[in-house]
Amino acid sequence: MSNDGSQVVLNAVQRVSDHLQVLSSQVSEVHTTVGRVSTDLDTTKSELHELRAEFQEFVQTAQRTAAVQRSETVLGNVEAALEREYGHYKVVRRTSIGTLQAFDIGNVSNRTVQQVSEELMIQTPRYWLAPALVGLAAWSRDNKDLTEKSIDAAFSRDPRKTSLFFALVLRRQGRMEAATRWLRHYLGALDPRALGREFAVILESAAQDAFGTHGRVLISEQLGKWNTQLRGEPEIVRAQVEAWVNELSIHRGTVDDDVYPHLSKITPQWDRFKDLLERASALGFTTEKFTAVRETPTPVALSVQDQLDDILELLVTEYDEEELPFQRDAVYHRAVIDSGGDLERAQETADALNVALEETADVVSLQTQTAMHPETYGVSVSAQKVAIGGSRSDFRDAVGTFTADYRSRYLDQLDLELGPEHSNFAITLGFEGWKTTTAVSQSHAEAELAAVWKRSLAAYLERVRFKEIEYVKFGGIALVVSILGFLIFGAVGGALVMLLAGGIAGFMLWRKKTEADEKYASAQKMAQQALEFSVDIYRAATAEYVDAVLAYKDADSKEADLLALIDGWPTVIDDELEVHAS
Repeated sequence: MSNDGSQVVLNAVQRVSDHLQVLSSQVSEVHTTVGRVSTDLDTTKSELHELRAEFQEFVQTAQRTAAVQRSETVLGNVEAALEREYGHYKVVRRTSIGTLQAFDIGNVSNRTVQQVSEELMIQTPRYWLAPALVGLAAWSRDNKDLTEKSIDAAFSRDPRKTSLFFALVLRRQGRMEAATRWLRHYLGALDPRALGREFAVILESAAQDAFGTHGRVLISEQLGKWNTQLRGEPEIVRAQVEAWVNELSIHRGTVDDDVYPHLSKITPQWDRFKDLLERASALGFTTEKFTAVRETPTPVALSVQDQLDDILELLVTEYDEEELPFQRDAVYHRAVIDSGGDLERAQETADALNVALEETADVVSLQTQTAMHPETYGVSVSAQKVAIGGSRSDFRDAVGTFTADYRSRYLDQLDLELGPEHSNFAITLGFEGWKTTTAVSQSHAEAELAAVWKRSLAAYLERVRFKEIEYVKFGGIALVVSILGFLIFGAVGGALVMLLAGGIAGFMLWRKKTEADEKYASAQKMAQQALEFSVDIYRAATAEYVDAVLAYKDADSKEADLLALIDGWPTVIDDELEVHAS
């Protein structure tokens, strides 16, 4: 071979050598990058898992916050619409009570009362109280014709409220016989299956003995007769028990997952067990509510007039059917706000409360709703106490139904699961996942967990260990490159190519083996930490389970306190009602 030919070969070999060195450097960088990416990927998986949980919590919080804000806006609009549509009724209501008090004092002329009442009649012609007020003014002037016309007009608009209004007015003026006659007329015209909401005034009057002896006897006899009649129908009794069950349900507490941070994450039955805890808590909260009712002192009216004025104000303020749709909307949106945006719980609460906002109800249901939601009817704690006393048997049966329901769904044991992503160790080492139950002894469960980690670690070590096949792969590559070198560059050039290829292959093998050995050693060092971390999660979860069971049993035991409260409930006139009903 000539010198020129040799030089050409040497130059070509040099170029190949340079390319191989560059390739070696690039391969080395790729190995380093791949190792870094692998580590980063493991970290990223863990961070994404945590981020997903945080994001889901954020979304739920944002949704609830938005729901509260919407309800606050809607509630403001509802209240504004109520004021816009029916705000003028307030003037008539205030004037009716003011007129009676002015009559007592005698400091307002009949002419003034006449003028005001007639103006209100013109402004609110459809409102039953406006002609009643005109009649009241005419009565004070002994204008019989105008009084009768006005009463007829009021009666045509709302006969029930008109009858009750004049019964109370006459009682206030001390005309007992006439008041009893109006009261009898009112009660006699009622259908006990479809009482108006204003009937709560009768319960209030009975609780405060507002109609005197004759009125008390009349009311007691009528209520006793109706209760006997309707309580003979099983579906009505069942409806009362169901209403009390709903009352118990809406008083259940809320269990924060953060109280049981490990258990709530590793048991798939957490939602069911959490529901049990919350339902059992209703017993204690309900006991607290009704204990407070029982211990609330009954206010004593300064005079019969003050007492009857309060009842009259109740009658003219609380029961206008036109306002009910607005009030139902308001109840729902207040429930959303009170529940912190929990729409499901808000709907449940609103459904229970809105039963008391139905236009009509049977006498038993009305007493039940008065016992549970007196504020919806505007009645006093005195009337509520009486109503609770009359509903004791239903309340007691409801406690049994409520507790039997959630106890039937009690979980004697919970499944515990540690998934492939329960820790960074698990993600890095390819943990296969583990399941057990709270019924399994701690020693046995931990032994099983250790066995799973042992298998997972063995599988991971097998994947990352340096395998002898790599020698064959890199040796084969070096051999192919060498053969090509001999074919292209001849003996001298081929020998140089073979040396370079062998060196690079050896270097790459060394790098690969070093990295594999490092991963292998790192995994072995990490193994004990990984196991201990998983064991710690398991132990924390089982400890929280023990606490949760104790909390459940403590809450469930409050049934005895609630039943004792119900059985010992003080009554006012209910003893008379029970005598009539027996």
